[in-house]
Amino acid sequence: MPADTVDAKKEEVVEVGEAASAASVESSPISVGKGTPKENRDSGHESSATSTPDAERAMTPELKDGEVPEEAVYILHIELPSGDKFDVQVNNTEMLQEIHQVLLEREGTCHRTCYSLQLEGKSLDHFTEIRNVPGLKSGSTLAVVEEPYTLREARIHIRHVRDLSRMSEQGDAASAVDGMSLSYLPIVGLGEKKQEKGEKEKTFEGLPPENVLPGTKERSLSGVIPSAAIAANKSPYALKNLGLTPYNPPIPPRKMKGDVLYLFADTLEKRRVHITCCTGGFYVNGSDENTFKPTPASGQKTVVYHSLVDLIAAVSPLFKKNFTALIKKRVERPILDRLPTPYPQFAWLAPASEPIEDALRADDATQPHRVGIEEHLPGQIRDWNEELQTTGEMARTTLNERINRDRSVFKIHSDFISASVKGAQAVVEGNVMAINPADDPKTHMYIWNNIFFSLGFDVKDHYKEFGGDAAAFAATAADLQGVRAYSSVCDESKLATLGMAIIDYRGFRVTAQSIIPGILEREQEQSVVYGSIDTGKTVVSNDKYHELLDQAAKELKMLPHEVWNGKEGDEKAKVKLYTSFETKGIIGNDSRYYVLDLLRTFPPDVHYLPEFNAVSDFARENGFPHEFPHKLVAFRHELVNAFIDASYMKFVRVATYHIQMAAKEKKEKQIANGAEVQLSQEDATELNAEAMKKAAESVHSLNPNEFDIRFNPDCFSTTVKHAEEENLEAQRQLVIDCGEFLLKHQIPAFVEDLVECTVAPIDGEGLIEQMHTRGINVRYLGQIAKLAPKHIAWLRSLIGSELVVRATKHVFRGLFQSVKAEKTAAAAAHLLSCLLAAEGGVDSVAEPVKKKSGKKGGIRARASTASEWEMTSQKSLWKAICDDAAFYYNYELQVSSADALLEEWGVQKSALLRRMCRAFGIQLLAKDYNLFVAGRPIFVEDDVQNVFPVTKHREPEANDAKRLFTRGSQEMANGRLKEAYEYIAESVNLMTSVYGAMHGELAQALRSLARLSYILGDPQDALAQQHRAAIMAERCYGLDHSETITEYVNLAHMAFSNLLVPTALKLLYRARHLLLIAAGESHPFMSTIDGNIGVILFAVQEFDLACKFIQSAEKIAAAAGETKRLKSALLNHVMARAHACRGDFRTALACEKETYTIYSSLFGVEHEKTKESNETLRQLTQQAVQFQRRMQDASKGTTNLAQLLPINAQQPSLSTIIDVLNVVNGIIVFSIREPSNGEKEEGVEAVERTDKVAAIEEVKEEIKLEEETLD
Repeated sequence: MPADTVDAKKEEVVEVGEAASAASVESSPISVGKGTPKENRDSGHESSATSTPDAERAMTPELKDGEVPEEAVYILHIELPSGDKFDVQVNNTEMLQEIHQVLLEREGTCHRTCYSLQLEGKSLDHFTEIRNVPGLKSGSTLAVVEEPYTLREARIHIRHVRDLSRMSEQGDAASAVDGMSLSYLPIVGLGEKKQEKGEKEKTFEGLPPENVLPGTKERSLSGVIPSAAIAANKSPYALKNLGLTPYNPPIPPRKMKGDVLYLFADTLEKRRVHITCCTGGFYVNGSDENTFKPTPASGQKTVVYHSLVDLIAAVSPLFKKNFTALIKKRVERPILDRLPTPYPQFAWLAPASEPIEDALRADDATQPHRVGIEEHLPGQIRDWNEELQTTGEMARTTLNERINRDRSVFKIHSDFISASVKGAQAVVEGNVMAINPADDPKTHMYIWNNIFFSLGFDVKDHYKEFGGDAAAFAATAADLQGVRAYSSVCDESKLATLGMAIIDYRGFRVTAQSIIPGILEREQEQSVVYGSIDTGKTVVSNDKYHELLDQAAKELKMLPHEVWNGKEGDEKAKVKLYTSFETKGIIGNDSRYYVLDLLRTFPPDVHYLPEFNAVSDFARENGFPHEFPHKLVAFRHELVNAFIDASYMKFVRVATYHIQMAAKEKKEKQIANGAEVQLSQEDATELNAEAMKKAAESVHSLNPNEFDIRFNPDCFSTTVKHAEEENLEAQRQLVIDCGEFLLKHQIPAFVEDLVECTVAPIDGEGLIEQMHTRGINVRYLGQIAKLAPKHIAWLRSLIGSELVVRATKHVFRGLFQSVKAEKTAAAAAHLLSCLLAAEGGVDSVAEPVKKKSGKKGGIRARASTASEWEMTSQKSLWKAICDDAAFYYNYELQVSSADALLEEWGVQKSALLRRMCRAFGIQLLAKDYNLFVAGRPIFVEDDVQNVFPVTKHREPEANDAKRLFTRGSQEMANGRLKEAYEYIAESVNLMTSVYGAMHGELAQALRSLARLSYILGDPQDALAQQHRAAIMAERCYGLDHSETITEYVNLAHMAFSNLLVPTALKLLYRARHLLLIAAGESHPFMSTIDGNIGVILFAVQEFDLACKFIQSAEKIAAAAGETKRLKSALLNHVMARAHACRGDFRTALACEKETYTIYSSLFGVEHEKTKESNETLRQLTQQAVQFQRRMQDASKGTTNLAQLLPINAQQPSLSTIIDVLNVVNGIIVFSIREPSNGEKEEGVEAVERTDKVAAIEEVKEEIKLEEETLD
């Protein structure tokens, strides 16, 4: 046994709560020699109980009717094998697995894997709730008992020790290995000591670097991954290498003596230790480089250690030293920096990586069939479809049932996406055998890990009439949209959808789907019982599917319709469809009813179907219909909902108007006839019916007597034949109206929001997300570009960049499909150089050097063998980009290089490079590139680090948590902050229960929680919550994602409120640096960042720099068209103070006059703020006069120059600075006095009167508006 065993804390209490693996676990020093050695001449194994049999597992006890186990907090004593004890505090609703997680986080026990928890000698199951364990109560002692090793347990233990022996590499994090991703915040200290008065002499660490100053042209890409972050992860290894020897597996005679595995360990002392793993643990055997001897060396006493860490620590002092340091560093890292992300998160920039010696990793990574869970599910392949369907069918009556279901659905889906990404990469790289190898490679299909993979090409000319490969490529995205829609409405029905993911990798689109049981055992014609398999020529239907699809059709606004089945000898038979004919219904061998091929779930976009020429006059005026590469164009679900909502509001207004007008006419006639003014019930019914007809006619309702707007997705189909009873003209008119609504309302309203900065996406990714939210398809990007004002620089740059990126992605996709594996980096470097080089900068790499050829025709032969990407030049690439933009987006770019794009559209090269790499999946070396170099390529082959997959999939949600968050946001908007805090805090708890401690939606909820904590007066809690939100944004979205930039600014605000001034400025400088790269200096959000920086620099008396940043903020806001409101007034006020402190009173007066003007227009001259500004103007005037007199005296020689300054300029208080920062960041706090009872009564009466007057005026205005509309 090693000499130094570590003393554990006997009285330590560990809390197991929201995340049992959290940093709340108090850690004791590492015990690297805490194993219990055993003596034996050979393997040293002892007979002991194996893991708990299934029959002995602790099951939930039978409860009496109505009896529920009470929720309580237990204090449990944990006894380690060494005899040390510590306590854990745990909620009895948690599972015992949480205690295992605590042991994995403790320094002294983190290396143990093969053990069981026992209560009074009985092993407990990991997945049993604590309250359901018989005999377990608060104060009980759980013993950690070492268990014998099996092959599975040994492999898990060895890999766990390998992981603990070295820190994760930044290169691995950039490539999303094992769920890792890059982060910056762990190197930023949020626990810095607050600056005291006596510390003013110390050097201030918050001055801005040169590359973030206003007006800088530098765009340093190396700073995206700071060198400090790279250095923080470069810790010394504890072990050089660990692996399995070639003598595995043990021969039967040795196996019967307890041998499990043979391994070697290369220590830092340059010694190779040969180790035998037996059922009792690990010991050093007598093998050497030339001889295999699994037994201990002769003459030496055998010491068997249950933990491999204990054994290596006993033979390697350097391992013991470095392993201790590594574990301490690991425990000190924030738990959120160590958790895996729910989905793979790749980075477009990565640090330089070096190959490392790792035998275990080499063994795992060179087996393409491995998924990464083989150790946990030995000999089993996951049945993804069964898992996805079973979790979706779980009970959801109570809150706990819904949480369990949502958690299970999310976990299985997350695993499915990770497996799909690995499988898609293996498929494209040629590591998976096709199930139809004799067919054309484009039609190959694959099965890997029980997932079906297909490529985005037209198989068997199925899409020949719709655009061929272009249609097949688009069909996958449309299908995914349908899966998302059906998944949201099929919860209550028995319909089943497939697990699905779309992976774009190296120019190929791979679709991954779970497999319907039995689908591969029969022909498609035999499987499909609903829909069509020949593009509508023949159609079948099924009564059971009618029943199941009825509710889904209502939710998705689909119109049931009748078509001819098209079968020979039965042409006149009608078939009723609730969906498009493309939707197929298949009954699996598991008796579930599946729906797939959901690409035509939503109505077709007639603006891109010129063969029908069925568009509105307004659309025709805007250049529609327009040719498109394929005919599988459809409106988005969001547009359908928005159109129906708008149509319903119009229906109500028109009906109301006609009822009022008809009633008025009726009464006037009765008065003229001298009759009593009274409407009978019959008259009212008649008036209502007539009004409803007119209202229905105004919105082209399918039902002439009431509101009925639903869409027939097949109404423009040319292959399926509708029954005569179907009113196709009315159905098509609705689709035309929906398209006009998109062009006339949605797109102009979106552009107006962009112009007014109501929404201000930072990059193209955010722009597309906002478009989709409003139901605008990406193909309307050219229409948005036509409507966007040219004088708004940031908006024009954003749209121009996305137009180019989308078109370039289409071009790159075609080029990359022919690139050989060994030329991938060269092709990526060349094509990016062609995209970004100066005018005439990059020629085709296939073009020979201009010199005389020794053979006639030699040049021609050389060029003819070159690949398509090699023959691509800057000129040909940009021509292809412009042609693609005109074809896909109906917009003429007319640019020939990135320089021309910069001059015409203001698109930064760094922003274009970043967006292109993120969109296509190219990972570059994180270094500074000269993007304006001429005469040579910008990138070389070694600059391309990787090509990563870009994934699309549906995202399961925590439904109850989302409802709570929405309710909390409403309460916050209504000013009920405490109630809002409670709702959002509970939503965070539910999200954590469903998603775990790492998810993008959880980051957004934490951001709101931080704001509420801040407003409610708890800045410490606000800082903690915002810190969590920022780390999650980094990990789940990316280091330079727009969400991450926003979280940095919010965190800086919270940090300053806690007096962490240098930290706040570092975060703001980083946010400014990232925004410069992503969008440039003209983006409106830069005004917010510069305002924050300027105000904080003013607070620390850096007046020159403060003025620079505040002036920049004002300039950017003015250029973006922002109205000068309260934020501008406050910034001008701060700038006036700063200029006064510098002695520039003329500028100070001009700034304060601007403040006074804004206050006067906002509040009036009698307002407190206006009077305060007026007083400041008076003081500045006096100080200016005083300063001028001193200057005159100094010029006469009557006053010493040293007496000129300082002028007594009043310094604002910390609370004033924080108030300004609040307004800059969109937080305005009002102090509300509780009214007296008399004031309450008067207020209620006043509100009632105001409400009545407002209601009457609103009705009058609506009637007037309706009259004008109808006239």
